[in-house]
Amino acid sequence: MWKKMLLFSMIFFVGAALVIYATGPGTGAEAIKGRITLYTSVPQPIVDRLQNEFMKKYPGITLDAFRSDTNAVIAKMMTEHQAGQIMGDLVWVAEPSTYEEFKDQGLLLKIAPPEAANLDPSMKDPEGYYYAARLINMVIAYNTLKVTDPPKSWEDLVTKNYGSMGYPTPLRSGASVAATETLVSRFGWDYFEKFKRNGGMQLQSNATVSDMILKGEHSVGVILDFMVRPLMAKGSPINYVWPAEGTIFIPSPIAVLKNTKNLRAAELFVNYLLSREGQETVVKVGDFYPVRKDVAAPAGAPPIAGIRKLPTDWKAVKDNTKAHNERWTKIFGR
Repeated sequence: MWKKMLLFSMIFFVGAALVIYATGPGTGAEAIKGRITLYTSVPQPIVDRLQNEFMKKYPGITLDAFRSDTNAVIAKMMTEHQAGQIMGDLVWVAEPSTYEEFKDQGLLLKIAPPEAANLDPSMKDPEGYYYAARLINMVIAYNTLKVTDPPKSWEDLVTKNYGSMGYPTPLRSGASVAATETLVSRFGWDYFEKFKRNGGMQLQSNATVSDMILKGEHSVGVILDFMVRPLMAKGSPINYVWPAEGTIFIPSPIAVLKNTKNLRAAELFVNYLLSREGQETVVKVGDFYPVRKDVAAPAGAPPIAGIRKLPTDWKAVKDNTKAHNERWTKIFGR
């Protein structure tokens, strides 16, 4: 009998702990207080909304954020690491290979947020160090006033004449690092040499690509999908296509940094982002694809299951980034 009572007690306390971790005010989560800092490349307006939503739900926690492009975030982390301590608690940048580097350097803390059980294995690190919190996708955008026959494939960008075309430099954009590796793996470096000869130019960011397309200075550009849909909704002269060979899907992970001084609050933010409520907020305010199957795609976007995927080898992204950046610089400069 006593063994059954002990087993029941263990189940009760474990279950209670999960409820406190996974749910909101009124269940014990309100006892978690303090300040945490997120290092991120997620666009500032989206970060602002997520901060407000999270702090409204958990008023005892103050969520600060440092926001810049992926390479600048990494540079800040490395500078602080070399000085003895990274000042942030969480990092949320573009793609998985960066987190493998962080793991190798011992910068991340293994966590087990309950909501991670609702993620596909492709959306989380099997060792528990990072979890995708949004899905971003590299697509081809075009100016609807200048392009009457839009590109339908990656090959079209090197075989048809669209005039000036933009591509976010992988020297600054983490998503572009992944896209470049994926396209090189499929087509070889000759693809980018042809792209340049056909009017392709490197630009400083995905935002610059969209700006140049809207201004009509570039007719076509390679860009992240979530940056185009809000512009389309406003009636701006821009649209995009899912390339025929496949779209480059990029899970964008979040992780807790090993030096965090407020582990419970940092874990709570990760769990919030992975929850159904958090993912619905991510979709609503960011126009991102969710990482959960029980959350719908952004308004006006097709279900992810129906989109053809161009596979990315994340180990190759990690191993080849330095060499690829050197090769890129020889073609496009800095």
